[in-house]
Amino acid sequence: MRNILLSVANFCRVLVGALFVVSGLIKINDALGFMYKLEEYFEPGALNLEAWTPYALELGMLASIGEVLLGVALLVGALPRLTTALTLVLMLFFTWLTWYTDHCDPFGSKTIVENGLEVIIPNQCVLSCGCFGNAIPLTPHESFIKDVVLLILLLPILLSAWTGGYVLNERGRSLWMYATALLITWIFGETMLEWGFPTLFLAMGLAAAEGIRRRWTKEGQEWAMAAGVLLVALGFQAYTLRHLPVKDYRPYAVGEDLNRNMASAAELGLDPPVYDKEVRFYDPATGGDTVVLQSAYMAGKLWQDEAFKTAFPEADWDGAREFKVSDGYEPLIFDLDATDASGESQLTTLLDEGYTLLHISKDLAASEAHAQQEINALFEAAAQKGWRTAGLTPVTAEDAAAYQAEHGANYPFYSTDPTELKIIVRSNPGVVLLKDGVVQEKWAWRDVPGSFADVDGAY
Repeated sequence: MRNILLSVANFCRVLVGALFVVSGLIKINDALGFMYKLEEYFEPGALNLEAWTPYALELGMLASIGEVLLGVALLVGALPRLTTALTLVLMLFFTWLTWYTDHCDPFGSKTIVENGLEVIIPNQCVLSCGCFGNAIPLTPHESFIKDVVLLILLLPILLSAWTGGYVLNERGRSLWMYATALLITWIFGETMLEWGFPTLFLAMGLAAAEGIRRRWTKEGQEWAMAAGVLLVALGFQAYTLRHLPVKDYRPYAVGEDLNRNMASAAELGLDPPVYDKEVRFYDPATGGDTVVLQSAYMAGKLWQDEAFKTAFPEADWDGAREFKVSDGYEPLIFDLDATDASGESQLTTLLDEGYTLLHISKDLAASEAHAQQEINALFEAAAQKGWRTAGLTPVTAEDAAAYQAEHGANYPFYSTDPTELKIIVRSNPGVVLLKDGVVQEKWAWRDVPGSFADVDGAY
């Protein structure tokens, strides 16, 4: 019986360990994106943890790197009791969070304390948990089911760890477990993520752990192995924070056609999603009420039905619950625009045929004019070649003009939604190159080309 439990536990360790490493890697790859997701959760209308907002990046990094460490630890069999206990705590928290997200009522409200007074505010429901970032946008319900399945898979691992069933892998066990984990990761990466790097990243983590294991034979061996895996994760995290995500799953990724991503289902000749509403009709005098679908109300022309109107003279249209009846195509980009000082949109011009260089800054003041001289030189040379150049920021026209004068930015600045700017490029500032509205390249401010010839020759 114990051998059967150990075999089941080892197989579950492969599945859970590999999934943890991939999940952590995706968040490490886009740490700022995960930070923005945590900030959504910290909003007053969500978990009401605004005091945590300044530490969202650090908390996100802790969770992401923690997932990688726990995943590798499960695979190598290091510190089994501590590893499984921490994994259980993390999974219980994630399961509660996805359950909370899944059961959030977008039409409901909550009471919070603000300046010592109780205030009722509407719920702010997070639409996705961010478990796999933009790579696999799971719905809250799908995320909750995924976490429940992981909790079930964790049970035999816990039993085995706390009954002495498994310890640090011997050579034979390592070979088949690592090979299976790498195969699962490769299949998952190719089919779900279209990215081969997760397999390499897992291999690097396992190699770091095993390399230290062979050379560190004294006390604290398993902690030294953890330190090696930590260095691998921190190294990749430092790279993506200093530059840009290695893999971009957003609708502004290199190769994406922004004009198409903004087009409606009708413009593309596709079927849009179908929505309906549950509307409560009631009689204040008798207290009688009923719920009718808006589609049924319209199809049956119930506003002309005297019997229905007599029984239920009032309707709560504001509190109607909207739900999706069937899936369909929805634009990938909703809120992109570029308005000038007079309020006129210049977006169509920027996405027209030809080349466009965009200086993107979600916050001009916070950007501290990083690489501004390099951007100025690049944009001036591009303008002389006939390329369009512009800056997109959320600031007022007056503030943009002051910035231009102070830093010699001789190209127009247009106003854009700050949330959309965060999505376009994760660096503040960053530069984006478009051709015919298609993203050709993106640069963090540290990587802005030093010569226009480098850009002109490559694109």
